[in-house]
Amino acid sequence: MEEKILPALEAVPGLSALLLKMNLQGYDYRRDDEFMMWGSADLLWKITYEM
Repeated sequence: MEEKILPALEAVPGLSALLLKMNLQGYDYRRDDEFMMWGSADLLWKITYEM
């Protein structure tokens, strides 16, 4: 996920200069067990920045 999320954040003008650290804190994965039609993942990030 870091290959997709970090480049997307760095594409925001001015944000990449503020970012110091970005650590994945955890995730929650859910899926439809009955019909197997969908799945989702919620990621929790800790972002450290300096202004």
